[in-house]
Amino acid sequence: MSDSGVIHNFSHQALGTRFWIRIADEDFAFAERAAESVFYTLDRLDSELSSSNSNGTLSLINQLPEGEMISVSDDFCTLWKFSETFKKETAGVFDVTAGALFRYWADRGTDEFNPDDAVWEKTFQDYKTGKFLLDGNELTRKQCGGIIDFSGIIHGYACDRMSEMLESSWGIHRSLLGAGGNVVLALDPPGEATGWRMGLGHTLELKLCRTALTSKPNKTIQSCLVNPLSGQPIKLGQDAIRAVANTALEAEALTTVGLLLSKSEIESLLTRVSTRGLWLPSGECLGMFKNLDLVNRG
Repeated sequence: MSDSGVIHNFSHQALGTRFWIRIADEDFAFAERAAESVFYTLDRLDSELSSSNSNGTLSLINQLPEGEMISVSDDFCTLWKFSETFKKETAGVFDVTAGALFRYWADRGTDEFNPDDAVWEKTFQDYKTGKFLLDGNELTRKQCGGIIDFSGIIHGYACDRMSEMLESSWGIHRSLLGAGGNVVLALDPPGEATGWRMGLGHTLELKLCRTALTSKPNKTIQSCLVNPLSGQPIKLGQDAIRAVANTALEAEALTTVGLLLSKSEIESLLTRVSTRGLWLPSGECLGMFKNLDLVNRG
Protein backbone atom coordinates (compact mmCIF):
# COMPACT_ATOMS: atom_id res chain seq x y z
CA MET A 1 0.00 0.00 0.00
CA SER A 2 1.62 3.26 -1.13
CA ASP A 3 1.64 6.52 0.77
CA SER A 4 2.72 8.63 -2.22
CA GLY A 5 4.46 11.92 -1.62
CA VAL A 6 5.43 11.16 1.98
CA ILE A 7 9.00 10.60 3.15
CA HIS A 8 9.51 8.59 6.34
CA ASN A 9 12.67 9.12 8.41
CA PHE A 10 14.36 6.56 10.67
CA SER A 11 17.73 6.52 12.46
CA HIS A 12 19.87 4.16 14.52
CA GLN A 13 23.19 4.34 16.38
CA ALA A 14 25.75 1.71 15.33
CA LEU A 15 29.42 1.39 14.39
CA GLY A 16 30.24 4.62 16.17
CA THR A 17 27.88 6.86 14.19
CA ARG A 18 24.22 7.65 13.53
CA PHE A 19 22.79 5.84 10.51
CA TRP A 20 19.63 7.19 8.91
CA ILE A 21 17.14 6.17 6.22
CA ARG A 22 14.60 8.19 4.26
CA ILE A 23 11.97 6.03 2.61
CA ALA A 24 9.60 7.61 0.08
CA ASP A 25 6.20 6.62 -1.30
CA GLU A 26 5.55 3.77 1.13
CA ASP A 27 3.09 3.01 3.91
CA PHE A 28 4.61 4.08 7.25
CA ALA A 29 4.10 0.76 9.06
CA PHE A 30 5.72 -1.14 6.19
CA ALA A 31 8.61 1.30 6.00
CA GLU A 32 9.13 1.10 9.75
CA ARG A 33 9.34 -2.70 9.70
CA ALA A 34 11.86 -2.53 6.88
CA ALA A 35 13.98 0.00 8.76
CA GLU A 36 13.95 -2.10 11.93
CA SER A 37 15.11 -5.13 9.94
CA VAL A 38 17.95 -3.13 8.41
CA PHE A 39 19.01 -1.73 11.78
CA TYR A 40 19.17 -5.27 13.19
CA THR A 41 21.75 -6.03 10.49
CA LEU A 42 23.70 -2.92 11.50
CA ASP A 43 23.90 -4.21 15.07
CA ARG A 44 25.24 -7.51 13.81
CA LEU A 45 27.89 -5.74 11.74
CA ASP A 46 28.80 -3.72 14.82
CA SER A 47 29.36 -6.86 16.88
CA GLU A 48 31.42 -8.51 14.14
CA LEU A 49 33.42 -5.79 12.43
CA SER A 50 33.73 -2.78 14.72
CA SER A 51 37.32 -1.98 15.68
CA SER A 52 36.15 -0.47 18.98
CA ASN A 53 34.31 -3.61 20.16
CA SER A 54 36.79 -5.44 22.38
CA ASN A 55 34.53 -8.51 22.50
CA GLY A 56 33.71 -8.59 18.80
CA THR A 57 34.83 -10.96 16.08
CA LEU A 58 37.39 -8.51 14.70
CA SER A 59 39.04 -8.28 18.10
CA LEU A 60 39.32 -12.08 18.21
CA ILE A 61 40.86 -12.09 14.74
CA ASN A 62 43.49 -9.54 15.74
CA GLN A 63 44.40 -11.62 18.81
CA LEU A 64 45.02 -14.82 16.81
CA PRO A 65 48.40 -16.46 17.43
CA GLU A 66 50.61 -17.01 14.41
CA GLY A 67 49.45 -19.99 12.35
CA GLU A 68 45.96 -20.06 13.87
CA MET A 69 42.76 -19.98 11.76
CA ILE A 70 39.26 -18.61 12.40
CA SER A 71 35.98 -18.80 10.46
CA VAL A 72 34.75 -15.39 9.28
CA SER A 73 31.42 -14.11 7.95
CA ASP A 74 30.50 -13.32 4.37
CA ASP A 75 30.54 -9.62 5.32
CA PHE A 76 34.14 -9.91 6.47
CA CYS A 77 35.05 -11.75 3.25
CA THR A 78 33.48 -9.01 1.11
CA LEU A 79 35.36 -6.27 2.94
CA TRP A 80 38.62 -8.20 2.88
CA LYS A 81 38.46 -8.99 -0.84
CA PHE A 82 37.60 -5.39 -1.70
CA SER A 83 40.43 -4.15 0.52
CA GLU A 84 42.99 -6.48 -1.05
CA THR A 85 41.95 -5.43 -4.55
CA PHE A 86 42.05 -1.73 -3.66
CA LYS A 87 45.42 -2.20 -1.97
CA LYS A 88 46.83 -3.46 -5.27
CA GLU A 89 45.19 -0.60 -7.18
CA THR A 90 46.84 1.95 -4.88
CA ALA A 91 50.23 0.21 -4.66
CA GLY A 92 49.81 -0.38 -0.92
CA VAL A 93 48.59 3.08 0.09
CA PHE A 94 45.25 1.57 1.13
CA ASP A 95 45.76 -1.22 3.66
CA VAL A 96 43.25 -2.34 6.32
CA THR A 97 45.93 -4.40 8.10
CA ALA A 98 47.67 -1.20 9.19
CA GLY A 99 45.53 -0.94 12.32
CA ALA A 100 48.59 -0.81 14.58
CA LEU A 101 49.69 2.39 12.83
CA PHE A 102 46.23 3.89 13.22
CA ARG A 103 46.25 3.13 16.94
CA TYR A 104 49.76 4.46 17.41
CA TRP A 105 48.81 7.91 16.14
CA ALA A 106 45.46 7.90 17.94
CA ASP A 107 47.25 7.17 21.23
CA ARG A 108 49.78 9.95 20.62
CA GLY A 109 47.03 12.51 20.12
CA THR A 110 49.37 14.65 18.00
CA ASP A 111 50.91 14.49 14.55
CA GLU A 112 54.36 15.54 15.77
CA PHE A 113 56.86 12.86 14.88
CA ASN A 114 60.06 11.85 16.64
CA PRO A 115 62.23 9.68 14.32
CA ASP A 116 64.02 8.25 17.37
CA ASP A 117 60.78 6.93 18.86
CA ALA A 118 61.50 3.23 19.49
CA VAL A 119 57.80 2.42 19.95
CA TRP A 120 56.99 3.81 16.52
CA GLU A 121 59.89 1.99 14.88
CA LYS A 122 58.83 -1.36 16.35
CA THR A 123 55.17 -0.76 15.47
CA PHE A 124 56.06 0.11 11.90
CA GLN A 125 58.43 -2.83 11.42
CA ASP A 126 55.92 -5.29 12.95
CA TYR A 127 53.21 -4.02 10.60
CA LYS A 128 55.38 -4.61 7.54
CA THR A 129 55.94 -8.27 8.45
CA GLY A 130 52.30 -9.07 9.29
CA LYS A 131 50.31 -11.29 6.96
CA PHE A 132 46.81 -12.81 6.82
CA LEU A 133 45.49 -15.36 4.33
CA LEU A 134 41.80 -15.82 3.46
CA ASP A 135 40.71 -19.16 1.99
CA GLY A 136 36.96 -19.37 1.51
CA ASN A 137 35.55 -18.30 4.87
CA GLU A 138 38.66 -19.28 6.81
CA LEU A 139 41.19 -16.61 7.77
CA THR A 140 44.69 -17.59 8.91
CA ARG A 141 47.26 -15.35 10.57
CA LYS A 142 50.36 -16.37 8.65
CA GLN A 143 52.67 -13.88 10.39
CA CYS A 144 52.09 -11.63 13.38
CA GLY A 145 52.26 -7.85 13.13
CA GLY A 146 49.21 -6.77 11.17
CA ILE A 147 46.05 -5.54 12.87
CA ILE A 148 42.88 -5.35 10.76
CA ASP A 149 40.86 -2.14 10.99
CA PHE A 150 37.92 -1.48 8.67
CA SER A 151 37.11 1.95 10.12
CA GLY A 152 37.99 3.73 6.86
CA ILE A 153 35.32 1.85 4.87
CA ILE A 154 32.89 0.21 7.29
CA HIS A 155 30.25 2.97 7.20
CA GLY A 156 30.14 2.88 3.41
CA TYR A 157 29.85 -0.91 3.40
CA ALA A 158 27.06 -0.76 6.00
CA CYS A 159 25.10 1.66 3.79
CA ASP A 160 25.49 -0.71 0.85
CA ARG A 161 24.16 -3.59 2.95
CA MET A 162 21.23 -1.44 4.09
CA SER A 163 20.28 -0.57 0.51
CA GLU A 164 20.64 -4.20 -0.58
CA MET A 165 18.22 -5.32 2.12
CA LEU A 166 15.69 -2.59 1.37
CA GLU A 167 15.58 -3.53 -2.30
CA SER A 168 15.95 -7.31 -2.25
CA SER A 169 14.04 -8.15 0.93
CA TRP A 170 11.45 -5.36 1.07
CA GLY A 171 11.06 -4.17 -2.49
CA ILE A 172 11.79 -0.59 -1.45
CA HIS A 173 13.60 1.32 -4.18
CA ARG A 174 12.86 4.98 -3.39
CA SER A 175 15.22 5.70 -0.54
CA LEU A 176 18.17 7.74 0.67
CA LEU A 177 20.57 6.26 3.24
CA GLY A 178 23.48 7.66 5.16
CA ALA A 179 25.98 7.37 7.98
CA GLY A 180 26.45 10.57 9.96
CA GLY A 181 27.08 13.48 7.65
CA ASN A 182 29.91 11.83 5.70
CA VAL A 183 28.32 8.97 3.75
CA VAL A 184 25.20 9.13 1.57
CA LEU A 185 23.80 6.50 -0.78
CA ALA A 186 20.92 7.48 -3.06
CA LEU A 187 18.55 4.94 -4.58
CA ASP A 188 15.60 6.09 -6.70
CA PRO A 189 14.19 9.53 -5.79
CA PRO A 190 10.61 10.17 -4.63
CA GLY A 191 7.75 10.72 -7.07
CA GLU A 192 8.74 12.26 -10.39
CA ALA A 193 11.98 13.81 -9.09
CA THR A 194 15.18 13.19 -11.04
CA GLY A 195 17.30 12.78 -7.91
CA TRP A 196 17.67 13.42 -4.18
CA ARG A 197 18.84 16.98 -3.53
CA MET A 198 22.13 17.04 -1.62
CA GLY A 199 23.97 20.13 -0.38
CA LEU A 200 27.70 20.52 -0.96
CA GLY A 201 29.26 23.08 1.31
CA HIS A 202 27.39 26.33 1.85
CA THR A 203 26.52 27.25 -1.73
CA LEU A 204 26.28 24.20 -4.02
CA GLU A 205 23.99 21.23 -4.39
CA LEU A 206 23.51 18.28 -6.71
CA LYS A 207 20.87 15.65 -7.37
CA LEU A 208 21.85 12.07 -6.62
CA CYS A 209 20.29 8.91 -8.04
CA ARG A 210 21.85 5.45 -7.82
CA THR A 211 25.07 7.05 -6.62
CA ALA A 212 27.08 7.23 -3.37
CA LEU A 213 28.63 10.46 -2.08
CA THR A 214 31.19 10.54 0.75
CA SER A 215 33.36 13.19 2.34
CA LYS A 216 36.08 13.71 4.93
CA PRO A 217 35.72 17.29 6.07
CA ASN A 218 37.49 17.96 9.35
CA LYS A 219 40.99 18.96 10.43
CA THR A 220 41.63 16.31 13.08
CA ILE A 221 43.76 13.20 12.69
CA GLN A 222 41.53 10.30 11.67
CA SER A 223 42.49 6.66 12.04
CA CYS A 224 41.91 5.95 8.35
CA LEU A 225 44.24 8.76 7.23
CA VAL A 226 47.63 7.21 7.84
CA ASN A 227 49.92 6.40 4.95
CA PRO A 228 50.94 2.74 5.44
CA LEU A 229 53.97 3.15 3.20
CA SER A 230 55.55 5.77 5.46
CA GLY A 231 53.64 5.15 8.68
CA GLN A 232 52.86 8.86 8.87
CA PRO A 233 49.47 10.53 9.42
CA ILE A 234 48.07 12.99 6.91
CA LYS A 235 47.41 16.56 8.01
CA LEU A 236 43.96 17.67 6.91
CA GLY A 237 42.93 21.16 5.95
CA GLN A 238 39.60 22.83 6.52
CA ASP A 239 38.21 21.99 3.08
CA ALA A 240 36.58 18.62 2.48
CA ILE A 241 37.58 15.93 0.04
CA ARG A 242 34.55 14.29 -1.57
CA ALA A 243 34.06 11.18 -3.68
CA VAL A 244 31.31 9.63 -5.79
CA ALA A 245 31.01 6.02 -6.90
CA ASN A 246 28.42 3.34 -7.58
CA THR A 247 28.79 1.96 -4.06
CA ALA A 248 29.30 3.70 -0.74
CA LEU A 249 32.10 1.26 0.08
CA GLU A 250 34.08 2.32 -2.97
CA ALA A 251 33.33 6.01 -2.46
CA GLU A 252 34.52 5.93 1.15
CA ALA A 253 37.72 4.16 0.12
CA LEU A 254 38.32 6.86 -2.50
CA THR A 255 38.09 9.68 0.04
CA THR A 256 40.66 7.85 2.17
CA VAL A 257 43.26 7.47 -0.55
CA GLY A 258 42.45 10.80 -2.20
CA LEU A 259 44.50 12.56 0.48
CA LEU A 260 47.38 10.10 0.23
CA LEU A 261 48.01 10.02 -3.52
CA SER A 262 49.43 12.54 -5.96
CA LYS A 263 47.14 14.09 -8.58
CA SER A 264 48.55 11.88 -11.34
CA GLU A 265 48.03 8.77 -9.20
CA ILE A 266 44.45 9.85 -8.47
CA GLU A 267 43.73 10.41 -12.16
CA SER A 268 45.09 6.95 -12.95
CA LEU A 269 42.92 5.41 -10.24
CA LEU A 270 39.80 7.18 -11.48
CA THR A 271 40.25 6.29 -15.15
CA ARG A 272 40.11 2.58 -14.35
CA VAL A 273 36.41 2.87 -13.43
CA SER A 274 34.29 5.50 -15.22
CA THR A 275 31.86 5.92 -12.31
CA ARG A 276 34.53 7.11 -9.85
CA GLY A 277 35.02 10.78 -9.05
CA LEU A 278 36.90 12.94 -6.56
CA TRP A 279 36.48 16.58 -5.58
CA LEU A 280 39.82 17.59 -4.08
CA PRO A 281 40.22 20.07 -1.20
CA SER A 282 41.69 22.49 -3.76
CA GLY A 283 38.27 22.62 -5.41
CA GLU A 284 39.32 20.66 -8.49
CA CYS A 285 36.85 18.04 -9.73
CA LEU A 286 38.22 14.84 -11.26
CA GLY A 287 36.63 11.82 -12.91
CA MET A 288 32.87 11.40 -12.57
CA PHE A 289 32.54 14.62 -10.58
CA LYS A 290 33.08 16.52 -13.84
CA ASN A 291 29.84 15.01 -15.20
CA LEU A 292 27.62 15.84 -12.22
CA ASP A 293 25.29 18.80 -12.41
CA LEU A 294 26.46 21.10 -9.60
CA VAL A 295 24.19 24.13 -9.13
CA ASN A 296 24.13 27.10 -6.79
CA ARG A 297 21.52 26.90 -4.08
CA GLY A 298 18.63 29.22 -4.79
